[in-house]
Amino acid sequence: MRASVEFVKTALQELHASPNRALGQNFCIAGERLSDCVSGMTLCENVIEIGPGLGGLTELLLRRGVSVTAVEKDAAMAEHLKTTLPDPRLTVVTGDALKYRYRDETQPFSVVGNLPYYITTPLCSAILKALPASFYCMVQKEAADRFFAAPKDDGYGPLSILVQLYYDAKTLAAFPPDCFFPSPDVQSVFVGMTKKPNAPQDDPNALFAFCTQLLSMRRKTIKNNLKPYPNAAEVLETLGIPPETRAETLPPETFLALCRLL
Repeated sequence: MRASVEFVKTALQELHASPNRALGQNFCIAGERLSDCVSGMTLCENVIEIGPGLGGLTELLLRRGVSVTAVEKDAAMAEHLKTTLPDPRLTVVTGDALKYRYRDETQPFSVVGNLPYYITTPLCSAILKALPASFYCMVQKEAADRFFAAPKDDGYGPLSILVQLYYDAKTLAAFPPDCFFPSPDVQSVFVGMTKKPNAPQDDPNALFAFCTQLLSMRRKTIKNNLKPYPNAAEVLETLGIPPETRAETLPPETFLALCRLL
């Protein structure tokens, strides 16, 4: 199994490489726990994997019988994956996951990945705005808390709103530091999201931008945040929202209603 400390150390020796901290390389070595997570995933035939590294997660995804497009920034890791895990269902793309085009208008797709902690928020935002049918990610626990944050919580923001409107999300498993090589200084969790059958048809990019605007100055009243909109007072009255309300106190459904009417 590739998700083991023995495989990871041997592969790094063969590559004459060390984990690249600048790229957030912490390789999962808890193979059985990772396998349990993959077994419970609802996956499309086409899966995009973010940051496959040495292929611990890639191997398990291929065992599910899906086609995997693995996006890896480290060129040496990408080449190693191509060489050591030959499979007609695997396509390895050497590139930056933040610049990858996730949206596919022709067929449903899933996204899976052990995400670099330093780009978790912008990366999750880019992925979720493409509305994959399902999204499974290993992230720092504090980052995962933002997915589930409620109004008034410190972590409540555009990402929370997008996840809660479009997806059913849950934590699949906890991965403490000793599940990785090298061990990070944070607690990690594997989170699963599947798109709701009744998810809004609204453009997630427009909604995300709107929520970002309203929450950029959290202490301002909704009336002040909506000054650029000439019909703001009328819309607030229609929705029964007092003008002195702060945006951070509004539930996701209200953000959606405001975005539609404004």
